[in-house]
Amino acid sequence: MSERPEHPSRPYIRQLLRMRNGYPLYFPDRPRTLPPALIARGTSIGDVGLVQPDGSFHYAFNVFTPQADGAINCFGVPVGFYPLPLRARDIVVYTNKYPKRSVFKTGAAVNADRSVDADASGGSTTAAAAAAAAAFKLGYRVVDPSAESALLALPDGAMSEDYSRLGAIHAYAEQNGLAWYEFVRGPLGLAAPNGALHVVTGCDKSAAWGIATIAENSASKGSTLGFTAQSAASAAAGAGCACSWATTDGSIPTRTSPNPEPGVEQPRNQCIFIRGSQILLRSSVFRRGQFVTLECMTDNPYIDSLLRQNKKSFPGRETGGKSWWRRLFGCSQPAGTSHREGAEPADDFVDKVELDPLTGPYHAPDTIDKYLLEKNPQAQVAISHERTSTVST
Repeated sequence: MSERPEHPSRPYIRQLLRMRNGYPLYFPDRPRTLPPALIARGTSIGDVGLVQPDGSFHYAFNVFTPQADGAINCFGVPVGFYPLPLRARDIVVYTNKYPKRSVFKTGAAVNADRSVDADASGGSTTAAAAAAAAAFKLGYRVVDPSAESALLALPDGAMSEDYSRLGAIHAYAEQNGLAWYEFVRGPLGLAAPNGALHVVTGCDKSAAWGIATIAENSASKGSTLGFTAQSAASAAAGAGCACSWATTDGSIPTRTSPNPEPGVEQPRNQCIFIRGSQILLRSSVFRRGQFVTLECMTDNPYIDSLLRQNKKSFPGRETGGKSWWRRLFGCSQPAGTSHREGAEPADDFVDKVELDPLTGPYHAPDTIDKYLLEKNPQAQVAISHERTSTVST
């Protein structure tokens, strides 16, 4: 019986996590069913929500926005909510973090191939061909079908914004994390298992993008893939790019940003990477509601060792004679973390995340947080953001 194919978001996230720019969203655009104000701003700092297995971010509310602002906190707010103060100087912005025509290409499945670009022009000398020649074009050819690759093209580049007062937002989340889970699981009626909630502290946004994923053994050797971003700036069209993919293998999944609307400038509201903290409770506490744990979403130094490399390599399983504990810390799993007599049962959420094939790609913060709490039984809270990990009582 053949294995069920992976969702294309999984190899995409696995591959681009290595770039350490944040957690890559396979769906940078927000659903068209959301209110216009939320679509216009895109995923932003202060957003609390769920990172879904398909690589999308399900928005719940924003910690910096007053309850009375129904355009942004349109679904309501948790009990006892009060907005965290936000000053302009607290936000670090780089308007050109990624320059125009930036490309992220990871994995060994495909190589750049200029002949694919040439084929797209068709050799025409018409005005249309001249316009096509000025477009941003990329070409790739599958060279190793047994490997996987991910492609992210940013014809207009991208900007970034990050909240600098991480201590303030961590303290705020520690105090209110339980109420957030109660709100999401109760009034919003969402399936939010322990560890599913995240608060966004940074993001990279673009106006236009193209995504392609080549999974293991999913494409034929020699298949080609071409990307084109054509400027849409004219009197009849808004300023921006219309993006498209062309492939000789229909099994290669691709996505592109929405085309510019006529007469409307294409905003940089498409969130390609998010940074932030994962909010976890001890499993026993999740049932009765006490301690809150914050986790960095990405970018810790162990990510290369712990990222799942294929569908059969799960971090909780022995791999080449080494468990994920040995690969992470160079030692055996701490004694008593599973069967300590007379102690509270070990937390079970991290194990479920690691071994459940329906979840998205594993990332190391899940393991680091559990390790911190196991090694510090007196600690109530463990906080890890980017490359910093601490515990507090």
